[in-house]
Amino acid sequence: MGSLYHEKQVSLLCGVHALNTLLQGPYFTANDLRDIAAEFDQRERDLMKEAGVDSADFLRYMAEDSGNAAVDGNFSIQVLTKALDVWNVDCVPVTGTTHSEALVNTTNELAFLCNLDQHWFAVRKTRTASPTVHAEAAACGDGGWWNFNSMLPAPQPIGTTYLSAFLAQLREERYSIFAVRGNLPDEFGRFGEGGEHGRWVTVHEAAAANRESDRVKAAGRARNIASNMLAKLGAGGWGTIAVPASVAERAGASLGGTTSNADEDAELQAAIAASLGGGNMRAEGAGGGVPSGGVPSTDGGLDDADVARAIAASLEPNHHPSPHPPSDPDPTPVPTAAWAVPEEPGVNEGIALAFRVPGGGRLQRRFRTTDAVGALEAWLGREAGIDFAVHSLTVAFPRRRLTDRGSTLGECGVGDKTALSVESGR
Repeated sequence: MGSLYHEKQVSLLCGVHALNTLLQGPYFTANDLRDIAAEFDQRERDLMKEAGVDSADFLRYMAEDSGNAAVDGNFSIQVLTKALDVWNVDCVPVTGTTHSEALVNTTNELAFLCNLDQHWFAVRKTRTASPTVHAEAAACGDGGWWNFNSMLPAPQPIGTTYLSAFLAQLREERYSIFAVRGNLPDEFGRFGEGGEHGRWVTVHEAAAANRESDRVKAAGRARNIASNMLAKLGAGGWGTIAVPASVAERAGASLGGTTSNADEDAELQAAIAASLGGGNMRAEGAGGGVPSGGVPSTDGGLDDADVARAIAASLEPNHHPSPHPPSDPDPTPVPTAAWAVPEEPGVNEGIALAFRVPGGGRLQRRFRTTDAVGALEAWLGREAGIDFAVHSLTVAFPRRRLTDRGSTLGECGVGDKTALSVESGR
């Protein structure tokens, strides 16, 4: 079975990763692309000098950062296209009016380069096929399409019938898409050197890495749901919640009764079952909130014993949890779970934000400038299972951490189309 070349995100060198995974080998380094960018910068400076070195335009241009290579390693499409010239490969923009046939007859293309908020990644067809996603092609000895996003733990297969929908969704999310046309080089063999950032993986290794990433994210989301529900119980009154006897026993408490809010009941039951690593357990009345088999535990026991004990203790009939008693002279900072996730504004309202999250992946959502930083953390915790007790949001340009959960986005200077990263540390 064939192998796939993949590079995981290092710093913000996504342009390098996108080119190397597009070419399926460690062809370029960051220095190679910086040299090309420097050539473009010099040409632009020479052109601007023609208006006079004392002109306002020239002085303004010299005061700006390079448009071809940012200090964080991001490169322009001009740089990437120039790098591909040696193979007579070109990148043409795909829009609603230009080369739009590429989005309709996607399988006629070689590959695509995609970009949003300074993040590049490649989507291409290789000789290697997934026996499940590309079953028909694999049976014919043909290859399959793969997503080589460096934010993913490994390449992800894309079915031929889904490819058009996948690219259309990217366009809907305002990605810039470039069809790659020409003669791509032959794919490297598995036994070649992996380069500074890359490695080869088999189809089975890629599938295992993606499954493990999904499992970790699902477990994190379940823990976040449980934490959110505990915060709601502590802040908004009391009701007993029914859970299966097996779950109650494993949590170390005997629980019973009903709740006035059926949706929250189901959500919490699902979270309890998932946080307990329930094996074949399924929360009663969860309405499918937990996949069959729950979220598996790595050790076969409690997935998070602390969460299980907290849930059990907080649901004791005479226990009314409080983040910090009034007599506490130095209360603990309000946790992320205490923040509610705000309703998303309409398409023409609020601001669009993009997030890079650990472990691979990018998320995008609209917020209002009056939303607090804590609300963003609550949403990311729910969607990606991120623990903001040990992580924080960082704005790339200018680089700064958003550590005050009570500050609004407007107060923090976060505007439309801002890119934020989730990083370790508070």
